Amino acid sequence: MDEDAQTPHSVLLHHTNPIKNFQLKLGVIDFNYEFDHFFLGSGGLIDLVGEFNMWLRDDVFPMNLPKDPRSGYKIPKTLDEEAVERFKQIWYGHVYLYQKRNKRYEITDETIIYDIPKRKLQWFEKIIRLPALMHMNPKSKTKDDTNPKVLIQEPIPFSLAYDGYDPDQLAQVFGFKYKFVDGELYMFKSDAEVMQSDALTMEISREVYHKLIRIIIMEFKPYKDRVYNEINKILRSFEYVQNLKQMEGISAEGEYTVTY
Repeated sequence: MDEDAQTPHSVLLHHTNPIKNFQLKLGVIDFNYEFDHFFLGSGGLIDLVGEFNMWLRDDVFPMNLPKDPRSGYKIPKTLDEEAVERFKQIWYGHVYLYQKRNKRYEITDETIIYDIPKRKLQWFEKIIRLPALMHMNPKSKTKDDTNPKVLIQEPIPFSLAYDGYDPDQLAQVFGFKYKFVDGELYMFKSDAEVMQSDALTMEISREVYHKLIRIIIMEFKPYKDRVYNEINKILRSFEYVQNLKQMEGISAEGEYTVTY
């Protein structure tokens, strides 16, 4: 998933026809997803959503188009609001990982939540703000076995970044120790000290990176798919209804029946 912006080798045509323009942009998004450029594809889709909603609100909705006679589908004023809100919330940040742990600090349950509970948490419960998905685009190689760390683009709590490692592993594997002429001193003396640390870091363990990216993407993908599919559905219906209007000379203000 390592991605950097590249200088384009060709220029894409910008269509003044909104349907062709959106189809072209969807094609670029599909290309990026197809060739494993997840962050480029998702960033492009995020940008498209805002532009698409503006087109629906300002251009399509005032036309008062009739329903698609094939399915009875009527183009909405905006894309699915819940899907768009969650889609953007995960991408830009402000989602949380809720965890339950036992007395040995082992995770017994965890899930993504979108709002911090108002009730007081118990000692075995913890809520951690996750990094924005857009900032999980790594700035270092994630498959390099010689480097146990991954550099991301947003600081996260140390206790999350190195979850599962004891003080000895943190010192020996990741170098979290002080070196003196006459010896070394571990930065952390106990598991509890690690878990209670309020330090922030942008370098996280490779194992934790892959765990977090899996959790976040599993939450992100269903909303992404809902938004993507609705855009395609709207474009198909808009084009079909517009073509019928042109062929039959029917006003967009009224209902009509198609005869085959």
